Amino acid sequence: MKREFSVPVKWLGILPDFGGGHEVVVEAVDGKGYYWDFHCVIRKGEGTSKPVFQSRGWLKFVNKKGLQVGDKITLYKKEDRFRGTKYKIRAQKRNGEGMWVDV
Repeated sequence: MKREFSVPVKWLGILPDFGGGHEVVVEAVDGKGYYWDFHCVIRKGEGTSKPVFQSRGWLKFVNKKGLQVGDKITLYKKEDRFRGTKYKIRAQKRNGEGMWVDV
């Protein structure tokens, strides 16, 4: 099991502002109402910045959902001018019929 999750670079557009730093906490709720804290860091590479969810929070999420390589993770940003920005995270696995189902 991977101890971290290489976040798709396109997620940088929805993640909280890093404010010039290299780490931010993403607080997200899943479809079952559980709250998760993910520590996202930016790893600098050959001219690119790669966001990564570190093991804190990420491993708890993976274990609770029973996730494996090939499963789907989707992060949504929901703007709420009264409560502030909220994040929703969705985990999906293929069922026996090959259809994606939420876990």
